[in-house]
Amino acid sequence: MKLIERYIFTKIAGAAVMIFVALGTMVWLSQALRQFDLVTANGQTIWTFFYVSLLLVPALVSIVLPVALLIAVIYGMVTLNSDSELVVINASGAGQMTVVKPVIAVGLIVSFLVAAMTLYFAPLSLRSWQVLLSSVRGDILTTILKPGQFMQPASGLTININGRNPDGTLRGIFVSDEREQNVGMTYLAERGAILQNPVGVFLIMSNGTIQQHNKIDDSISMIEFSSYAFDLSSFSTGSTAPQLRPPEQSTLYLFNPDPEDPYFRQFPGKYRSELHDRLSAPLYAVLFAALPLVFLGQAASSRRGRTAAVATAVIITTVLRAIGVFLPGMAETNGAIVWLMYGIPLGATLASIALVLSGNQIEPPERVVAFAETAFGRISGMLRGGNQPAARRG
Repeated sequence: MKLIERYIFTKIAGAAVMIFVALGTMVWLSQALRQFDLVTANGQTIWTFFYVSLLLVPALVSIVLPVALLIAVIYGMVTLNSDSELVVINASGAGQMTVVKPVIAVGLIVSFLVAAMTLYFAPLSLRSWQVLLSSVRGDILTTILKPGQFMQPASGLTININGRNPDGTLRGIFVSDEREQNVGMTYLAERGAILQNPVGVFLIMSNGTIQQHNKIDDSISMIEFSSYAFDLSSFSTGSTAPQLRPPEQSTLYLFNPDPEDPYFRQFPGKYRSELHDRLSAPLYAVLFAALPLVFLGQAASSRRGRTAAVATAVIITTVLRAIGVFLPGMAETNGAIVWLMYGIPLGATLASIALVLSGNQIEPPERVVAFAETAFGRISGMLRGGNQPAARRG
């Protein structure tokens, strides 16, 4: 790769990384906060919240990274033109391949990363996420042991805990067991924890006392303990494996689904469409890199039309990707649609590269240019107008 090609590659790759970090963080936070109430309401620790949130990252990367690449290519081409670097490249006699090669190289890298996410990491994380959430929802002990509330999981049994530490341990434990006809038991402990093992589920209490009340003769006895296990096995539903749907299944499984899988027997088309959606999704990363070059890949002597060119590139890529989102649903009932899932990104990418290499840069229609320039000018005027009164008042 030549020096100028390395320069363009570094410029676009660096911009893509920074844009991805910014967009990815915002999207991750928006998705993670949706899981916060679910985790905290079920009495899980903060570490469980972070684990659940991190499991969402691979699926988000496959969506956000191509968008970051599109913005980075547009930014790179606009800055190269505004700094007259595209003019220098053309004046030096370098062909269009000098611009196309580094951009496509970045697109191929992003495509490889998206493929790794869609084919392996995203299904794995979604599968782990479903198993974890099923375990969180399925264990009613997390509902029983809510800090500050007197819970009655069974008639005659009352449990209260004062609080829950960040590591999941409990403090201030009160248990009143009146299930026996002739004997009542009251347990008080400074701290404790839930222990699950093959034998059962136990509330392990530390540094406490047991008050035994004999209801026949009304006598009371006290026992101090350093550690005591209270059996809660009858109140735990245990972890049950959730039914995995096509997005959570591995890619190898989609190639050869179990014929006895009840979901596959009911919706066989979903497995086919999910498989081809995973295989075709990485192709859009290269498209997002190549298509902006059709409108921005050559030097422009003036700023006129640049805003419209950017808008046109964004609109076309958005429309093509939106079509790609809807095609898997159509492929569930029509196998011929599968060819379109590959044909649209591949055909649009090859057409874009051919147009750029031919030296024919597409210009938006004059009406689109005029509309974009007018809209941009009005927005800029509104922003400037909104700031000026504040400056005068100051």
